[in-house]
Amino acid sequence: MKQIALIAFSMLCISFTMMAQNTVKGTITDEQGQPVPGVNVLEKNTSNGFVSDFDGNYTITVEDNATLVFSYVGFKTQEVSVDNRSNIDITLVADNEQLDEIVVIGYGAVKRDRIATSMASVDGDEIAKQVASNPAEALQGRAAGVQVLSSGGSPGASPQILIRGITTGGLNTAPLIVIDGVLQPNGTSLNAINSQDIKSMDILKDAAATAIYGSRASNGVVLITTKRGESGKTTINFDVNYGVQGWDKIEVADAPEYVQIWNTRRLNDDPNATNLLDPNEFGEGTDWWDEVVEDFAPVINANIRASGGSDKIKYAASVSFFDQQSNYSKGWYQRVTGRFNVDFKISDKINLKQDLSPRVERWENTPNLLFNVLRVDPTIPVFIPQSERVGRNIYSIYALPERNLVSNPVGQLARQFTDNSFFGLFSNTQLDFQINSKLKFTSQLGLNFDAYTWETFNPTFFIGPNRQREINVYEKNVTQSFDYVINNTITYENTFHDKHYLNLLGGVLFDSTNSNFLRASRDGIPSDTNENLWQLNAAVGETIRATGNQSTANILSGVFRTIYSFDNKYTLNASVRVDQSSRFPKDGRTGIFSSASLAWDVDSEDWFKSETINNLRFKVGVGEVGNQNIRIDGQFFSIGSDFSVLGGQAVVSNFLSQAGNEDLKWETVRDKNFGVDLGFLNNALTLSAEYYIKTSEDLLFSVELPNYTGIPGTVDQNVGSFESKGIDIALGYNKQWDDFSLGVNLTLSTGDSKAVELAPGNEIILGLKRETLGNRFVKITELGQTVGLFQGYETAGIFQNQTELNSHTSEDGTIIQPNAQIGDLRYVDQNGDGVLNDDDLTIIGNPFPDFYGGLNVNMQYKKFDMSMQWYGTFGNDVYNANLEYNRSSNQNLNVLAGTADVVWSPTNTGARFPRLTDADPNGNYQNPSDLFIEDGSYLRLRNIQFGYNFDVKGFSRCRLYVSGQNLITITNYTGFDPEVQNQPRGVNIIDALGVDFGRNPVAKTYLIGLNLTL
Repeated sequence: MKQIALIAFSMLCISFTMMAQNTVKGTITDEQGQPVPGVNVLEKNTSNGFVSDFDGNYTITVEDNATLVFSYVGFKTQEVSVDNRSNIDITLVADNEQLDEIVVIGYGAVKRDRIATSMASVDGDEIAKQVASNPAEALQGRAAGVQVLSSGGSPGASPQILIRGITTGGLNTAPLIVIDGVLQPNGTSLNAINSQDIKSMDILKDAAATAIYGSRASNGVVLITTKRGESGKTTINFDVNYGVQGWDKIEVADAPEYVQIWNTRRLNDDPNATNLLDPNEFGEGTDWWDEVVEDFAPVINANIRASGGSDKIKYAASVSFFDQQSNYSKGWYQRVTGRFNVDFKISDKINLKQDLSPRVERWENTPNLLFNVLRVDPTIPVFIPQSERVGRNIYSIYALPERNLVSNPVGQLARQFTDNSFFGLFSNTQLDFQINSKLKFTSQLGLNFDAYTWETFNPTFFIGPNRQREINVYEKNVTQSFDYVINNTITYENTFHDKHYLNLLGGVLFDSTNSNFLRASRDGIPSDTNENLWQLNAAVGETIRATGNQSTANILSGVFRTIYSFDNKYTLNASVRVDQSSRFPKDGRTGIFSSASLAWDVDSEDWFKSETINNLRFKVGVGEVGNQNIRIDGQFFSIGSDFSVLGGQAVVSNFLSQAGNEDLKWETVRDKNFGVDLGFLNNALTLSAEYYIKTSEDLLFSVELPNYTGIPGTVDQNVGSFESKGIDIALGYNKQWDDFSLGVNLTLSTGDSKAVELAPGNEIILGLKRETLGNRFVKITELGQTVGLFQGYETAGIFQNQTELNSHTSEDGTIIQPNAQIGDLRYVDQNGDGVLNDDDLTIIGNPFPDFYGGLNVNMQYKKFDMSMQWYGTFGNDVYNANLEYNRSSNQNLNVLAGTADVVWSPTNTGARFPRLTDADPNGNYQNPSDLFIEDGSYLRLRNIQFGYNFDVKGFSRCRLYVSGQNLITITNYTGFDPEVQNQPRGVNIIDALGVDFGRNPVAKTYLIGLNLTL
């Protein structure tokens, strides 16, 4: 009986409970009556929530006396009492005053109108539109003053970010990366983060903004804020896209044309030449492009994310997978990333945040075979005849190019075995203690652990007497790093007397970078084909090599910053940071970096009345930051060892392998910034313009030592001062009319980096030595000139007849080019001494553009949307090193198709390129000259995307889209890709900028994708 009564009582309670529940429906619109999808609808003080669908509809079951909270980015949050209603329609009120936007700054976040420094922001939704392994690619053209230099079309290639020019001569010109407040190690690639996890990227451009990061911020700062959970119903987002990538085929001479070029070169030197080839002997020859390059390479990107929470706990979790194959039969990149964020509200005063981000990357090195594919002899087959393969292994069946020294690229592919694996774990723990309403203490611990393994195997093979490996070799490299950051800051924030806003921050910070590596190799692996035996302990050879090292670098810092605003009219930002770095000798370890900036909001003045201009702000800032981007052991002398054989005995020798510098000190970058921001027509039309001057002092530079020292490599020195100055302009028009919205945003930037002071003995800095050009340098940095200009001989056309040859003399009648013949280049004798030598080398080009920028267009009409991203550089020169071969056939290398039509001949006297010659006594292609300089200006459609939103029951959002990347390139450059930036290991960006060595070009990509929100 008691059990029956208990059951009846329980059912009664449940009935009352159900009766107390109320299902509320409604539609959420904006002030123009348009539905707003994705709005969070939350029952206050619970985790019960819903997200409005594409048509703005929502349905939620709540208590009768509940309060609903409606929140969405860009609109004011509203709270509405249910009061037993079953239908509640909501009109969201826009909160689109940009100055009220909260932006991330160093060690904090404030309203945008409290910032008087130079910064640019890019929304995460814009970044996610670009499907790439590295989200930096999506920055290209979206932020004024920011250059993103492509590293080519190889899978996993990491582009370089350059903020406001070059003011350092070191190897590292990359900005500091800060993820959710944690400073990342130098050289951090943004491959580490999935684009879909990014909420925003804020770029700090001037020293007034970056000074709070001190010695790590001389190249600018990129602040990345990741997406976090929000109160409400769990939302699940799924995004997947699949595409293919391909290169436009580069046509080279087939066998008949190659033979024609071969014969013409020899006949031009000697009309009676006998070492000619029969064009009928080889047929069409081998199309090496078709043999090596794949027409299409797949790329796939998938991401799933779940987020939600309540007032007490919020969470977000995402997992992504990225796979990109190369356009060769070898070479790929795969990445799996995870990001897990939890925000705990422990009490009204204590909040705890914990982020955990593991990632696994694996890749096979993509060969850079393009250079060889275009130069190899087309008259030979890919393989040797079957009858000649007896006794050869699978790596020795490839034909030997007979007429030049370029390796058979198909054989190169077969012999390449290089695998890489990487594991990274990033942890960020942050505790916020709100001491009172005005005072907050924050403690943050950031941990970064990386483990990288690189393995390569070189098998035995025999192609010819000079193309063989008699014993195989296996090599393995293991590198581990552990970095940690400890930030303790205290912030005072208060508004008093309704007009005075004050924000003070002070803190003590510690940053430690620790790494070690071990590299070992051994020959004599028992098998060339059994990969299970490719291990060090399986080798039986006598040659064993091993090396390793361990390093630690620490920075201890103190920071202070003040932000003051009076009556929303006048704003002051000031900061100071003191750094102590272990990279420098004890007497030079301390650096003090300070900044100050002012802003005046003219539109807030009572006397300013304008119906057109609704935002007018002037700002000025000065500051200084440091640079410590040198080798960790740059202050020390090092002893190296080597193994050699002397008198039949193995001998280990020691030598001075590195020169140290005990007088090293901080490189300091001083910055001035002047800007104006304008808003018209209710901020539908915006304009921002800034002028900056950046000057580096005590420039850190790796200087080559004279040969007589006997010490290899370079030594770090403070050699002088660079200055970079330019203008950044951002112009935007963003407006919505009923069902249609339009956004057009243009960025334009200019910049020039000059050497304003060089240390005694280093008045001229030469770079990029070319063995093929007589060991001459093609880059030069001189006092008062733009850094890294191209140097070479100036040409004055091509000799057309014997009279021109005889008249090219000095004042005393000496023939300047005695070895020249009709059809050769005419070089200018700059100093008029009648001798053509290195004294006549002059400036022949500038790799820096006159201006660069991007055009970004976003349109939406009802359920359709479209976006475009254009980027271009204008006025920059490129040194096309490919022309050393592909129009000359020097060393019997193959040439581009149609070469006979563009080189000089008696019937083609207006040609750009000199005559074909085998001996080349005039050095047409063996001297650096403006023959190799081309206009590198280009305009490229980086991304275009079309999307359609459709309704599916159970999903709040369904969107199908197609996208294309790099589909259109407008340029006069004759090389393979006008985005030629390529910085090999050990080469600084000054030497590498604007030089084309025939790297893998950026690929055209076609994609289809699907976005789902549940």
